[in-house]
Amino acid sequence: MSDLPTNAYKRMLDLAVGVLEAGRPDDVWPLISAELLRSLDGTLLLKKDAEWTPSDGAVTAWRRDSAEPAALGPEAARHIREGYPFAGHYGATPDRTPRTAAEIVGERTWRRSGTAGALREALGTHQMLGIPLPAPGSTVQGFIVHRAGADFLPQERLYAAQVQPLLSGAAAHARLLGHCHRTEQADPARYGLTPRETAVLRSLAGGLPATGIARRLRISERTVHKHLQNLYRKLDTVDRLTTVLRAQELGLLAAPAPPARRTALPGECS
Repeated sequence: MSDLPTNAYKRMLDLAVGVLEAGRPDDVWPLISAELLRSLDGTLLLKKDAEWTPSDGAVTAWRRDSAEPAALGPEAARHIREGYPFAGHYGATPDRTPRTAAEIVGERTWRRSGTAGALREALGTHQMLGIPLPAPGSTVQGFIVHRAGADFLPQERLYAAQVQPLLSGAAAHARLLGHCHRTEQADPARYGLTPRETAVLRSLAGGLPATGIARRLRISERTVHKHLQNLYRKLDTVDRLTTVLRAQELGLLAAPAPPARRTALPGECS
């Protein structure tokens, strides 16, 4: 394989500068999305920074030429959460070389798989390139680039490998920005939460059981459970713990303060 062209390195440098200048986590991901989709001729980019199950877990996706996350239907989201074939491949090896789905299982097997069929129908895409990032244990995190048409070329996979360290640094920077802004609260209405559901959510974060929430808010326990089901649906969660964690991630609840540490260095939160 030949080296990357000069313009690819220039785009990487521009991306690094943009990430460092970002003031919020939500400013980082559109920059990464735009760069990967443009450089790899992608249609859709998926970000995985948390564990998923086929039935649970928020899936974040961006379409080309759009700075806002894309909405995915339940069937497409289910197949994406299953992670075929990347979860099995990267979960079984420490190797984090970018691979395409067809490269891992074979073009014929990939084309005939249920995942490929569902994604073709739901998203209009045919090929996927996994760009994993370092993560503790067997956790698989990173990005998946979707596109229609032919599989990714060797030169494109080389680019993905070259940009991995930058993506890893960008993800770490986004996490740091998240800690810096942990006290900023998002508007519950943005996620369709009513004032009563928000009150239930805050009581839930305080560790109260349904009976305690009902007593505090002076409503019936049955009504509390109804509000909980609405929260699970609107935040795409299945239980109380993941609901609180998801709400903290979205800024609906203040995240717990990190442990005391040394004086901040340049580039860290003060």
